[in-house]
Amino acid sequence: MKRFKREYVWLLAAILLSGFIMRAPITTPPLMLNQLAQAVHVPQGQLGILTTIPLVMFMLFSNFASHLMRLIGLKRALLVTMTIISFGSILRLIPAFWAMIVGTIFIGIGIAHLNVFMPSLVAAYFPEHIGLYTTMYSFSMILGNTVFNLVTAPVAEKFGWQSILGILLVLAVLGTVSWAVTVRNGTTPQVETVSTSQTTDVSSSRSMWTQARDWPFLIAFGCQALLSYTFTAWMPSLMAYHHVDATETGVIMALYAVIGLPLSMILPNLLAKYSKRQLTWITLVMGLFGLLASLMLFVQQTSSVWFWLTEGLLVGVTIG
Repeated sequence: MKRFKREYVWLLAAILLSGFIMRAPITTPPLMLNQLAQAVHVPQGQLGILTTIPLVMFMLFSNFASHLMRLIGLKRALLVTMTIISFGSILRLIPAFWAMIVGTIFIGIGIAHLNVFMPSLVAAYFPEHIGLYTTMYSFSMILGNTVFNLVTAPVAEKFGWQSILGILLVLAVLGTVSWAVTVRNGTTPQVETVSTSQTTDVSSSRSMWTQARDWPFLIAFGCQALLSYTFTAWMPSLMAYHHVDATETGVIMALYAVIGLPLSMILPNLLAKYSKRQLTWITLVMGLFGLLASLMLFVQQTSSVWFWLTEGLLVGVTIG
Protein backbone atom coordinates (compact mmCIF):
# COMPACT_ATOMS: atom_id res chain seq x y z
CA MET A 1 0.00 0.00 0.00
CA LYS A 2 2.84 2.39 0.90
CA ARG A 3 4.60 1.60 -2.39
CA PHE A 4 1.35 2.26 -4.28
CA LYS A 5 0.99 5.66 -2.59
CA ARG A 6 4.64 6.51 -3.24
CA GLU A 7 4.23 5.73 -6.93
CA TYR A 8 1.26 8.06 -7.22
CA VAL A 9 3.07 10.79 -5.27
CA TRP A 10 5.81 10.71 -7.91
CA LEU A 11 3.21 10.66 -10.67
CA LEU A 12 1.42 13.65 -9.16
CA ALA A 13 4.72 15.53 -8.78
CA ALA A 14 5.53 14.82 -12.43
CA ILE A 15 2.10 16.11 -13.52
CA LEU A 16 2.41 19.33 -11.50
CA LEU A 17 5.99 20.02 -12.64
CA SER A 18 4.99 19.40 -16.26
CA GLY A 19 2.06 21.78 -15.91
CA PHE A 20 4.28 24.41 -14.29
CA ILE A 21 6.49 24.69 -17.37
CA MET A 22 3.87 24.24 -20.09
CA ARG A 23 3.69 28.01 -20.72
CA ALA A 24 6.43 29.78 -18.74
CA PRO A 25 9.30 28.94 -21.17
CA ILE A 26 7.28 30.63 -23.93
CA THR A 27 5.97 33.66 -22.04
CA THR A 28 9.15 34.54 -20.10
CA PRO A 29 11.55 35.71 -22.89
CA PRO A 30 9.33 38.64 -24.03
CA LEU A 31 9.69 40.13 -20.53
CA MET A 32 13.47 40.51 -20.93
CA LEU A 33 13.91 41.05 -24.67
CA ASN A 34 16.20 44.03 -24.16
CA GLN A 35 18.71 42.02 -22.12
CA LEU A 36 18.49 39.08 -24.50
CA ALA A 37 19.04 41.32 -27.54
CA GLN A 38 22.15 42.80 -25.97
CA ALA A 39 23.47 39.36 -25.01
CA VAL A 40 23.08 37.80 -28.47
CA HIS A 41 23.83 41.01 -30.39
CA VAL A 42 20.69 41.27 -32.51
CA PRO A 43 17.97 43.96 -32.79
CA GLN A 44 15.24 43.51 -30.21
CA GLY A 45 12.56 43.16 -32.89
CA GLN A 46 14.15 39.97 -34.24
CA LEU A 47 13.63 38.21 -30.91
CA GLY A 48 9.87 38.28 -31.37
CA ILE A 49 10.47 35.03 -33.23
CA LEU A 50 11.12 33.36 -29.86
CA THR A 51 7.38 33.43 -29.21
CA THR A 52 6.44 32.61 -32.81
CA ILE A 53 8.60 29.47 -33.01
CA PRO A 54 6.66 27.48 -30.36
CA LEU A 55 3.40 28.18 -32.19
CA VAL A 56 4.88 26.82 -35.40
CA MET A 57 6.06 23.73 -33.47
CA PHE A 58 2.55 23.28 -32.06
CA MET A 59 1.16 23.33 -35.59
CA LEU A 60 3.76 20.93 -37.00
CA PHE A 61 4.05 18.36 -34.21
CA SER A 62 0.74 18.22 -32.29
CA ASN A 63 -0.93 16.00 -34.88
CA PHE A 64 1.91 13.45 -34.65
CA ALA A 65 2.32 13.33 -30.87
CA SER A 66 0.00 10.35 -30.52
CA HIS A 67 2.32 8.26 -32.71
CA LEU A 68 5.12 8.56 -30.15
CA MET A 69 2.70 7.62 -27.37
CA ARG A 70 1.62 4.48 -29.22
CA LEU A 71 5.21 3.59 -30.05
CA ILE A 72 6.80 3.72 -26.59
CA GLY A 73 3.91 4.20 -24.17
CA LEU A 74 2.46 7.28 -22.49
CA LYS A 75 4.86 7.62 -19.54
CA ARG A 76 7.99 7.00 -21.61
CA ALA A 77 6.71 9.51 -24.17
CA LEU A 78 6.36 12.08 -21.39
CA LEU A 79 9.89 11.29 -20.19
CA VAL A 80 11.23 11.86 -23.71
CA THR A 81 9.21 15.07 -23.95
CA MET A 82 10.61 16.49 -20.70
CA THR A 83 14.13 15.50 -21.80
CA ILE A 84 13.64 17.45 -25.03
CA ILE A 85 12.47 20.51 -23.05
CA SER A 86 15.48 20.19 -20.73
CA PHE A 87 17.86 20.01 -23.69
CA GLY A 88 16.28 23.09 -25.25
CA SER A 89 16.56 24.91 -21.93
CA ILE A 90 20.28 24.10 -21.77
CA LEU A 91 20.83 25.49 -25.26
CA ARG A 92 19.08 28.75 -24.37
CA LEU A 93 21.68 29.43 -21.66
CA ILE A 94 24.29 29.87 -24.41
CA PRO A 95 24.54 33.62 -25.26
CA ALA A 96 24.19 33.14 -29.02
CA PHE A 97 21.28 33.82 -31.37
CA TRP A 98 21.46 30.35 -32.96
CA ALA A 99 21.31 28.71 -29.51
CA MET A 100 18.23 30.75 -28.58
CA ILE A 101 16.50 29.73 -31.80
CA VAL A 102 17.41 26.02 -31.69
CA GLY A 103 16.69 25.80 -27.96
CA THR A 104 13.28 27.39 -28.46
CA ILE A 105 12.54 24.93 -31.28
CA PHE A 106 13.22 22.00 -28.95
CA ILE A 107 11.13 23.57 -26.18
CA GLY A 108 8.29 24.18 -28.64
CA ILE A 109 8.40 20.55 -29.81
CA GLY A 110 8.32 19.35 -26.21
CA ILE A 111 5.43 21.54 -25.14
CA ALA A 112 3.49 20.60 -28.31
CA HIS A 113 3.69 16.98 -27.14
CA LEU A 114 2.81 17.91 -23.55
CA ASN A 115 -0.36 19.63 -24.78
CA VAL A 116 -1.47 16.29 -26.23
CA PHE A 117 -0.14 13.92 -23.57
CA MET A 118 -1.41 15.57 -20.39
CA PRO A 119 -5.17 15.14 -21.03
CA SER A 120 -4.50 11.53 -22.10
CA LEU A 121 -2.53 10.91 -18.92
CA VAL A 122 -5.30 12.23 -16.68
CA ALA A 123 -7.93 10.17 -18.50
CA ALA A 124 -5.79 7.01 -18.24
CA TYR A 125 -4.67 7.23 -14.61
CA PHE A 126 -7.52 9.15 -12.97
CA PRO A 127 -10.67 8.24 -14.94
CA GLU A 128 -12.94 8.87 -11.96
CA HIS A 129 -11.43 12.27 -11.17
CA ILE A 130 -10.73 13.74 -14.61
CA GLY A 131 -12.12 17.17 -13.71
CA LEU A 132 -10.08 17.40 -10.49
CA TYR A 133 -6.74 16.42 -12.00
CA THR A 134 -7.31 18.46 -15.15
CA THR A 135 -7.93 21.47 -12.92
CA MET A 136 -4.76 20.65 -10.96
CA TYR A 137 -2.41 20.67 -13.93
CA SER A 138 -4.25 23.64 -15.48
CA PHE A 139 -3.82 25.52 -12.20
CA SER A 140 -0.15 24.52 -12.15
CA MET A 141 0.25 25.82 -15.71
CA ILE A 142 -1.36 29.18 -14.88
CA LEU A 143 0.56 29.41 -11.60
CA GLY A 144 3.88 28.84 -13.37
CA ASN A 145 3.05 31.47 -15.96
CA THR A 146 1.97 33.95 -13.26
CA VAL A 147 4.99 33.38 -11.01
CA PHE A 148 7.49 33.85 -13.83
CA ASN A 149 5.69 36.97 -15.05
CA LEU A 150 6.08 38.42 -11.55
CA VAL A 151 9.71 37.48 -10.86
CA THR A 152 11.34 37.69 -14.30
CA ALA A 153 12.00 41.45 -14.38
CA PRO A 154 13.41 41.89 -10.85
CA VAL A 155 15.42 38.65 -10.91
CA ALA A 156 16.83 39.27 -14.40
CA GLU A 157 17.74 42.85 -13.45
CA LYS A 158 19.64 41.72 -10.37
CA PHE A 159 21.17 38.42 -11.48
CA GLY A 160 20.98 38.55 -15.28
CA TRP A 161 18.79 36.91 -17.91
CA GLN A 162 20.54 33.55 -17.56
CA SER A 163 19.29 33.24 -13.97
CA ILE A 164 15.65 33.07 -15.10
CA LEU A 165 16.41 30.62 -17.91
CA GLY A 166 18.47 28.63 -15.41
CA ILE A 167 15.47 28.34 -13.06
CA LEU A 168 13.37 27.10 -15.98
CA LEU A 169 16.08 24.53 -16.72
CA VAL A 170 16.08 23.30 -13.11
CA LEU A 171 12.29 22.85 -13.22
CA ALA A 172 12.53 20.96 -16.52
CA VAL A 173 15.22 18.67 -15.10
CA LEU A 174 13.15 18.03 -11.96
CA GLY A 175 10.21 17.16 -14.21
CA THR A 176 12.43 14.79 -16.20
CA VAL A 177 13.62 13.08 -13.02
CA SER A 178 10.02 12.74 -11.79
CA TRP A 179 8.97 11.04 -15.03
CA ALA A 180 12.05 8.79 -14.93
CA VAL A 181 11.09 7.61 -11.44
CA THR A 182 7.46 7.17 -12.53
CA VAL A 183 8.54 5.04 -15.50
CA ARG A 184 10.77 2.94 -13.23
CA ASN A 185 7.95 2.47 -10.71
CA GLY A 186 5.75 1.04 -13.45
CA THR A 187 2.52 2.71 -12.28
CA THR A 188 -0.35 0.99 -14.07
CA PRO A 189 -3.07 3.12 -15.71
CA GLN A 190 -6.65 2.45 -14.61
CA VAL A 191 -7.84 2.81 -18.21
CA GLU A 192 -5.86 1.54 -21.18
CA THR A 193 -4.92 4.11 -23.80
CA VAL A 194 -6.52 3.81 -27.23
CA SER A 195 -4.90 1.23 -29.46
CA THR A 196 -3.57 1.89 -32.92
CA SER A 197 -6.35 -0.09 -34.61
CA GLN A 198 -9.03 1.74 -32.64
CA THR A 199 -7.50 5.08 -33.53
CA THR A 200 -7.35 4.10 -37.20
CA ASP A 201 -10.99 3.06 -37.19
CA VAL A 202 -12.09 6.31 -35.59
CA SER A 203 -9.96 8.51 -37.84
CA SER A 204 -11.11 6.72 -40.98
CA SER A 205 -14.77 6.99 -40.08
CA ARG A 206 -14.76 10.60 -39.03
CA SER A 207 -12.24 13.31 -39.80
CA MET A 208 -12.70 16.70 -38.16
CA TRP A 209 -11.48 18.43 -41.32
CA THR A 210 -14.57 17.20 -43.19
CA GLN A 211 -17.10 17.94 -40.45
CA ALA A 212 -18.84 21.30 -40.85
CA ARG A 213 -19.81 21.33 -37.16
CA ASP A 214 -16.17 21.22 -36.09
CA TRP A 215 -15.03 24.26 -38.04
CA PRO A 216 -16.55 26.94 -35.75
CA PHE A 217 -14.67 25.36 -32.84
CA LEU A 218 -11.43 25.19 -34.83
CA ILE A 219 -11.76 28.85 -35.85
CA ALA A 220 -12.74 30.01 -32.35
CA PHE A 221 -9.93 28.16 -30.57
CA GLY A 222 -7.46 29.14 -33.27
CA CYS A 223 -8.31 32.82 -32.90
CA GLN A 224 -8.15 32.49 -29.12
CA ALA A 225 -4.64 31.02 -29.32
CA LEU A 226 -3.58 33.67 -31.85
CA LEU A 227 -4.76 36.49 -29.58
CA SER A 228 -3.21 34.93 -26.51
CA TYR A 229 0.27 34.41 -27.93
CA THR A 230 0.26 37.69 -29.86
CA PHE A 231 -0.58 39.56 -26.66
CA THR A 232 2.06 37.61 -24.72
CA ALA A 233 4.74 38.23 -27.36
CA TRP A 234 4.25 41.91 -28.07
CA MET A 235 2.50 43.55 -25.12
CA PRO A 236 5.67 43.68 -22.96
CA SER A 237 7.51 45.32 -25.88
CA LEU A 238 4.71 47.85 -26.34
CA MET A 239 4.78 48.74 -22.66
CA ALA A 240 8.58 49.04 -22.72
CA TYR A 241 8.29 51.34 -25.76
CA HIS A 242 5.97 53.58 -23.74
CA HIS A 243 8.40 53.53 -20.77
CA VAL A 244 6.33 51.38 -18.43
CA ASP A 245 8.58 50.03 -15.67
CA ALA A 246 9.68 46.40 -16.23
CA THR A 247 8.46 45.27 -12.81
CA GLU A 248 5.05 46.86 -13.40
CA THR A 249 4.95 45.17 -16.81
CA GLY A 250 5.53 41.83 -15.10
CA VAL A 251 2.68 42.48 -12.65
CA ILE A 252 0.30 43.39 -15.49
CA MET A 253 1.24 40.25 -17.43
CA ALA A 254 0.82 38.16 -14.28
CA LEU A 255 -2.69 39.51 -13.71
CA TYR A 256 -3.46 38.88 -17.37
CA ALA A 257 -2.36 35.25 -16.91
CA VAL A 258 -4.08 34.58 -13.60
CA ILE A 259 -7.47 36.05 -14.50
CA GLY A 260 -8.10 33.04 -16.72
CA LEU A 261 -8.09 30.68 -13.73
CA PRO A 262 -11.39 31.72 -12.06
CA LEU A 263 -13.01 32.05 -15.48
CA SER A 264 -11.99 28.51 -16.43
CA MET A 265 -13.59 27.25 -13.21
CA ILE A 266 -16.80 29.30 -13.46
CA LEU A 267 -17.65 29.16 -17.16
CA PRO A 268 -18.15 25.36 -17.46
CA ASN A 269 -20.85 25.55 -14.76
CA LEU A 270 -22.50 28.48 -16.55
CA LEU A 271 -22.54 26.54 -19.81
CA ALA A 272 -24.41 23.74 -18.08
CA LYS A 273 -26.94 25.91 -16.21
CA TYR A 274 -27.70 28.93 -18.41
CA SER A 275 -30.11 29.05 -21.31
CA LYS A 276 -29.01 29.71 -24.88
CA ARG A 277 -30.23 33.29 -24.61
CA GLN A 278 -28.23 33.92 -21.46
CA LEU A 279 -25.13 32.36 -23.02
CA THR A 280 -25.61 34.56 -26.08
CA TRP A 281 -25.58 37.66 -23.86
CA ILE A 282 -22.44 36.46 -22.07
CA THR A 283 -20.76 35.91 -25.44
CA LEU A 284 -21.75 39.38 -26.62
CA VAL A 285 -20.41 41.00 -23.44
CA MET A 286 -17.10 39.15 -23.81
CA GLY A 287 -16.98 40.26 -27.44
CA LEU A 288 -17.53 43.89 -26.38
CA PHE A 289 -14.67 43.58 -23.89
CA GLY A 290 -12.44 42.36 -26.70
CA LEU A 291 -13.59 45.17 -29.00
CA LEU A 292 -12.89 47.75 -26.30
CA ALA A 293 -9.41 46.30 -25.73
CA SER A 294 -8.74 46.51 -29.48
CA LEU A 295 -9.91 50.13 -29.67
CA MET A 296 -7.67 51.06 -26.71
CA LEU A 297 -4.63 50.03 -28.74
CA PHE A 298 -5.36 52.90 -31.16
CA VAL A 299 -4.87 55.41 -28.31
CA GLN A 300 -1.97 53.72 -26.55
CA GLN A 301 0.38 56.72 -26.38
CA THR A 302 0.67 56.61 -22.60
CA SER A 303 2.83 55.17 -19.86
CA SER A 304 -0.11 54.95 -17.46
CA VAL A 305 0.00 51.67 -15.54
CA TRP A 306 -3.80 51.78 -15.15
CA PHE A 307 -4.27 52.01 -18.91
CA TRP A 308 -2.14 48.93 -19.58
CA LEU A 309 -3.58 47.07 -16.60
CA THR A 310 -7.09 47.66 -17.96
CA GLU A 311 -5.93 46.52 -21.40
CA GLY A 312 -4.42 43.34 -19.95
CA LEU A 313 -7.49 42.49 -17.87
CA LEU A 314 -9.88 43.07 -20.78
CA VAL A 315 -7.84 40.82 -23.07
CA GLY A 316 -7.49 38.24 -20.29
CA VAL A 317 -11.24 38.12 -19.68
CA THR A 318 -11.98 37.93 -23.41
CA ILE A 319 -9.52 35.10 -24.08
CA GLY A 320 -10.37 33.28 -20.84
